[in-house]
Amino acid sequence: MTSWSLLPVALALLCSSTLCSLDCDLTLGLQEDFSLLNQMSTSSLVPCLKDGINFNFPKEAMDRSQLQKENATVIVLEMVQQIFTLFSQNATPATWNQTQVIQLLIRLDQQLEQLERCLGQNVKWEEFSLRSEKTRFALKSYFQGISQYLQGKEYSPCAWEIVRVEIRRLFLFMSKLARKLRD
Repeated sequence: MTSWSLLPVALALLCSSTLCSLDCDLTLGLQEDFSLLNQMSTSSLVPCLKDGINFNFPKEAMDRSQLQKENATVIVLEMVQQIFTLFSQNATPATWNQTQVIQLLIRLDQQLEQLERCLGQNVKWEEFSLRSEKTRFALKSYFQGISQYLQGKEYSPCAWEIVRVEIRRLFLFMSKLARKLRD
């Protein structure tokens, strides 16, 4: 047997070990996303407070008493997807550090891939609860409200600052959920 014919066997053994296990802990990544988002803008929020709004984060996503690991993964996946869409489809203010905006989008895309792999490994799709689907719908509606707010404010720098603060809050919330997934 040549060394080349042993390669598939060696790779299979490696991947069955912890070396190829998927790292489903996003805690550090979400903290880094928060930090990037925090650094993107040097504008003061004070002049924008008049544009403040309560986006009414869905209560379904916050009910930790019924939150199972799989549902938490679905919630984080949906939120990361919606944040990615929000920042990639709408022109962020020119005053923001565009390199950091691009870095954030790259990081979010990588996290989406990681979450999808984790979800695929840990959850049987047919077992998703109706509650999980209801939560996903509520999150989509919530992010649609954010998009409509930006559109209504004609994507003004102040509107983006208000949204940036809201998204920072979401990263903190997702970090808590990610810790729940890890524990």
